[in-house]
Amino acid sequence: MNKEVYKITRNDASNYEEHLGPLIFEPSAKALLPHVVTLPATAILEIASGSGRLTKHLRENFPASTHITATDINPDMLELAQQQLNHFAITFQLADAQALPFGDQSFDLVVNQFGLMFLPDKQGGVNEAFRVLKPGGHFVFTTWDHTGSMELFKLLIDETIIPLFEGEDTSRFHTPFALHDPQVLDNYLKEAGFTSHKAVYLKIKGHAPSAKYVVNSYFHQHPLGRQAKEKAPASYDRVANELEQQLIQRFGPAAFEFELSALAGIGQK
Repeated sequence: MNKEVYKITRNDASNYEEHLGPLIFEPSAKALLPHVVTLPATAILEIASGSGRLTKHLRENFPASTHITATDINPDMLELAQQQLNHFAITFQLADAQALPFGDQSFDLVVNQFGLMFLPDKQGGVNEAFRVLKPGGHFVFTTWDHTGSMELFKLLIDETIIPLFEGEDTSRFHTPFALHDPQVLDNYLKEAGFTSHKAVYLKIKGHAPSAKYVVNSYFHQHPLGRQAKEKAPASYDRVANELEQQLIQRFGPAAFEFELSALAGIGQK
């Protein structure tokens, strides 16, 4: 994992929530909910909870008696989530998904939205989820599909960012999209010991108020854009303008909808 490309510092955490939250992670959380709300749970662990977008929906869709433990390895993200979701039945705790600070068989449900891709030891992270689950409990997680299957990310990553780094190893820019093989996800669950396991595709509909909003969210206010500016400062404004024009050409000049694709891994202990 390249820690710098997707490192979330204090300002980035706020931008992440303000811009990417409604653009990407809110519709993703809603798409995942049908796969988790029907599962019985009195104790839920969320791994890599970020700014708390999914946490909020879990809190609203499970009984008040269900306790949620929301964890993240990034203190700034966790602090932001805690500020926004101050609830007596949510505990916020710093934790590494590869070495969870919880006892065996502590939770009925473990949930993670778009975190597994960033773990250096992915199998270790799935093993930890299995360990802290009670018998019969479920682990549900999501990963992004590959960029080529999503017009928005194809334009942002493959056609805008990567060409700026020609001649370099650009694999780091595909880190969030690296776990797009359902068989790989299913194998992680199988190897961890889940008796029932599968990976299914999720179709997600997002909404952007304008092309300029997307450029601001995923370029001006994003670590990717910061790296682009460091790499080619003289080209930065031109690239941003070209990105906006490409978005308008492909999605229209006003507010637009876009489709995203993800996978959900689902295992039962």
